[in-house]
Amino acid sequence: MTPGSRLLFLSHRPPLELYESHRGARVAHTMGALAGAIDRAVAAFGATWEAWSAASVARDTPPVRMVRVRDMDTFQAGFGNQVLWPLCHIFPSRCTFQPASWAAYRSANEAFATEARSRLAAGDLVWVNDFHLALVPGFLRAVGVPARVGAFWHIPFPPPAVFGICPWRTDVLGGLLGGDVVGLQTDADVRNFLDCVTAFLGLRVSADPPAVVLPDRRVDVFALPVGIDAARLRGRTSEAADEVRELRRTLGADVVVLGVDRLDYAKGIPERLLGFERFLERHADWRRRVALVQIAVPTQFHVPGFRDMKRQVDESVGRILGRYTYDGRAPLAYLYTAFDHDRLAAYYAAADVALVTPLRDGMSLVAKEYVACHADGRGVLVLSEFAGAAAELGDALLVNPYDPEAMRRQLHAAVTMPEPERRRRMAALGARVREHDVHWWTAQFLARLAA
Repeated sequence: MTPGSRLLFLSHRPPLELYESHRGARVAHTMGALAGAIDRAVAAFGATWEAWSAASVARDTPPVRMVRVRDMDTFQAGFGNQVLWPLCHIFPSRCTFQPASWAAYRSANEAFATEARSRLAAGDLVWVNDFHLALVPGFLRAVGVPARVGAFWHIPFPPPAVFGICPWRTDVLGGLLGGDVVGLQTDADVRNFLDCVTAFLGLRVSADPPAVVLPDRRVDVFALPVGIDAARLRGRTSEAADEVRELRRTLGADVVVLGVDRLDYAKGIPERLLGFERFLERHADWRRRVALVQIAVPTQFHVPGFRDMKRQVDESVGRILGRYTYDGRAPLAYLYTAFDHDRLAAYYAAADVALVTPLRDGMSLVAKEYVACHADGRGVLVLSEFAGAAAELGDALLVNPYDPEAMRRQLHAAVTMPEPERRRRMAALGARVREHDVHWWTAQFLARLAA
């Protein structure tokens, strides 16, 4: 950033939320690793957040400025979560195309852009975060704001054969191209985005370096995998040694396996449970030695299908417990709740193996968080081939999450892996996670935006 320039960070969720009770107002950090990590990273640049809060009280909480959006429920649970989320995770059958949802999405994006426009000056930078605000760059371009605008798209970007299903595909692509730069998680996402631009907008693209060539300018497109606050997690892990020992004592297992996910169809929880059940079926000698801890964070989104999925997960958990609990020792602990990030670090550190097996994910920060909590080299990461993190974390045990037999094989490989190999793999993973942390990611994106 150049001296005197300011950074405005636009996100549908803030890093802080204000709650009111009979005890008065209370400010709390938003649940979720990404918002908190980005908050700490962009704070170094003196950024102002512009966001909408899910809290019942939506007053400004410096440095967060709240945006008032009409029909907020439709915006939050409508087009973004019933069209873009399933479409980009390759679940087109779960999409619900409703003109009212699109209208609410467009209106909310316009409200964000109007609020931002009133406070921008020449030389400022605008960071538009994620798919909820894809139209904002186009709105800002249309009114000629003097700032440079960049968008980062956190979820996967699908190929034209999938993205083309969306009736408003050209609007979304055109909105993103209103900015100066577009960041995505992986090289595959960049290729898919450029292919969609060619297919649906008929624009010329450049492959090296990736860019969209417009008549009067070019939009740089690049892959920049998001990082985590690795140093903070390592520090929390060292402070939680007693908590880690107590967790392992309570579980009473020789080997602790961990899964951490929001209860979402893209995260692959039912498929993971099926793979773990197959492991117990085929490896009787491990039944009393291994325990899977599955943390399922209740979803914020009121989307059709989540209730059925929760019932499916509950049934799988009950079946595994019924089949393999012996002498009061259960092979599975299912925790349907949200943990704050510090508490979660203790679970990461306590786990010998992490099963991070989404059916598709933009990155899967859980994988990086687990690695950051194992500086001792003791852990093993089993990672879905379809997580964005797989492109970076090649020393993990990669698995096809749709194949329970493959899951069984990789879990067995994880629990029987010799210590030298565990340490070698984890050392390589740890070096990558530390080097490309959230501070590196933030600085890289801003450097691209300001160039």
